[in-house]
Parts: sequence; structure tokens; C-alpha cells
Amino acid sequence: MLKDYFNPNQTRIFTVFVLTGILSVASGLTFIKGATSATAKFSLETSNEVLKASAKTPSNNLQNKLPASVKNAVLQAASKRLQQPISQLTIIEFKQQTWGDGCLELANADEFCTQALVPGWRVVVGIGEQTLVYHTNQTGSALRLNEKASSTPLAPVKIPVSELPPPLAGYVVFRQISSGGFTGRTYETVLLKDGQLIRVRIGDANDSERSVRRVSVQQVQQFVRSLERFKFSKFKNLSYPAPSGAADYIGYTLTSLEGTVEYNDISRNNLPKNLQAAVKAWNDLIASAK
Repeated sequence: MLKDYFNPNQTRIFTVFVLTGILSVASGLTFIKGATSATAKFSLETSNEVLKASAKTPSNNLQNKLPASVKNAVLQAASKRLQQPISQLTIIEFKQQTWGDGCLELANADEFCTQALVPGWRVVVGIGEQTLVYHTNQTGSALRLNEKASSTPLAPVKIPVSELPPPLAGYVVFRQISSGGFTGRTYETVLLKDGQLIRVRIGDANDSERSVRRVSVQQVQQFVRSLERFKFSKFKNLSYPAPSGAADYIGYTLTSLEGTVEYNDISRNNLPKNLQAAVKAWNDLIASAK
């Protein structure tokens, strides 16, 4: 048929053109098939990798996995604090944190802290409604309890009658006895009706540390009313003890005309709200004295 329309040279050229077209189409189909196969393979492999990563990743990011040394240190501290076996405690939350000083941003009063940054962890551990928040370094070799962020209701105990301090004298409105801490000294501060605040160190034979300051009679009356408003008498002869094993804390014994209550500085933020308010009113009064 080609001979009828083309000369021999034209026939050869046409034949080459047709064969070239056929080869191009075949190559295109082969390329598409190869690309489709490669895409399907890549997609399957990628899906498998995602599934593997998901199966291994905990609720907190895999890169932020809590080191075993930190976990063990926190659980042991919490177990001692709450008087509960470690098996009953749960790590509720954890995250990496860089603390702004060597005290892990939880310095005690008058404590010197290095200003170097400390990489570490913030760990929340709990049981029931009780939660403790700990600040640690990277390994857990250093850790501190964040009292303010924790929620640990305290259970008071009755102060034995034999351990109650003497009642207030007629001219004394309120008394605080503090003892312990690093120095181990005991101080007594009394508020008189006329507004005098007298502070002495118990056992100071020369009375060398006596200080006398004053607030107004009106401030004294306001303070007495605040004790009534915060129902200070509700805590009569109750003690809110420090956790077992705690050390270097300061214990406080507060006595009004209606009774005595005991607490300590490391558990102050976990006292009943009314008692916290009464303690604050007393501390504010002392701070205002001149």
C-alpha cells in the first residue's frame, strides 16, 4: 500500500517515523509504571515508619523521655513525703526545664544560690487528690519540692496537754514561738495590748538579742478582729506536723487568748485557708512594726 503513495525513500522515512513513535509510547508507559510502583513503595514504607514511631512514642515526646534516675529519685522522695508505697504513686506529668539558679528556683529564705542555669525536669507525681511537684536536675541527684504548686492536704494532730505552752498573761494579746532551722535557736515574740512587739531569744542569758518595736493600738484591735474573722479558735490545740524525715525546717507555735496551734514553714502553703490567712495577718503586723 505504501508503494502506491510513496517512493522507496519516502517509504523508509515514514517507516522510521512510525517505529520511533511506537518506541516512545512504550517507553512512556514503562516510565509511568515504574514511577507508580516507586511511589506506592515509598508510600508504604513511609506509613510503616510512622506506625512504628507511633507505637514507641509515649504521651510525652519521645525525645523528652524521663530518665530512670530522675523517676526513681522523685518516686522515693514522694513516697517518703506522703508515707505511701512507691507502687501506689503515679507520675502524672513531666517536662524538661532549665532552672534559673542552682536552687532549682526554689530557694529557702536567706539561702545563697549559684546563678548558673541548671537543665533538668519538672515532675508531677500523685496519689488520689494529692499531687507533688518536684524540680530536679538532669539526673535526679538534686531535687526540691515545689510546695506552692503541690496539693497536699495536711491532717492535724492534737497537741498533748503536757506539751502546750503556758497561757498568755493578761497584758499579752498574742505570742509566737519559733524554733529550728539551720541555727536551731528559739525565739519568742509577744504582742502587748498597747502595741509593743517584744522579741527575745530563749536561753540568751544576757538578753542581748531583745528587740522592742511598736504598732498602733488600732492595728492591735484590727488583728484581734482578723483572728475572729478567720476563726482562729477552730484550730485550738492542733498541730500540723512536718513530713517524716524533713530537716532544717522552722516550727511555729502561735497562741491567742483562745488556744494554741503549731505548724512549720515547709508545710505552710498546705494549711487550711483560714489558718493561712491568720498567719499572714500576723506576719503582716510584724512587718509593719517600727
